[in-house]
Parts: sequence; structure tokens; C-alpha cells
Amino acid sequence: MKKVIFAVMCAVMLFGMMAIGSAEREDWRGGIRTRIHDARESIERGIKRGTLTKHEARELKEELTDILNKIDRMKEDGHLTPREREKINRDLDRLERHIANEKHNDDRRHY
Repeated sequence: MKKVIFAVMCAVMLFGMMAIGSAEREDWRGGIRTRIHDARESIERGIKRGTLTKHEARELKEELTDILNKIDRMKEDGHLTPREREKINRDLDRLERHIANEKHNDDRRHY
């Protein structure tokens, strides 16, 4: 009986660790990665539609590059902590606001 209980406990712990690892990967692959992709696409659409000037687009791309560099530094230990994910998501929120503001301002000169 003790062996069965021990085996069940080991299985529960193993599946629990797998679930935690999967959740971390999903947040990066599904959440943050998707937001980065969407931000890039939004900037490119703004350029094509003429709602972003070249200067605005360059500044927004630099802001996105800074976020990506920050992610690289944070992931040096192999993963992102919940606090690091919060910081990245705040940075992406700010970038999305900047993209929206630049697209809707009256600075629509075409270069």
C-alpha cells in the first residue's frame, strides 16, 4: 500500500511540475510573443496606410527593440519570473498606447 501511495504522489508531483513548466512556456509563446508580433504588425500596417511617418515608425521600432533586449536580459537564467512577465506586459501596454497615439495624431506627413 505504501508503494502505491508513493507512486501516486510521485506521479502527482511530476504532472504538477510539467504543468508549471507548460504554463511558463505558454505565457511566453502565447501571451508575450503574440503581443510582440501584434505590435510589429501594427507598426507595419501604420506605415503602409500612411498613419505613421517614417520617423514615428522608427521610434516605435526602437521602443520594441528595447523591450526585446530587456526580455533577453531577463531570460538569461532560462525563464521569466511572474514579476518579470508583469514588467514586460507593462512595457508592451505602454508601447501599444504609443502606437495608437502616433497612428491617431495629426502628423500624417508622407516622406
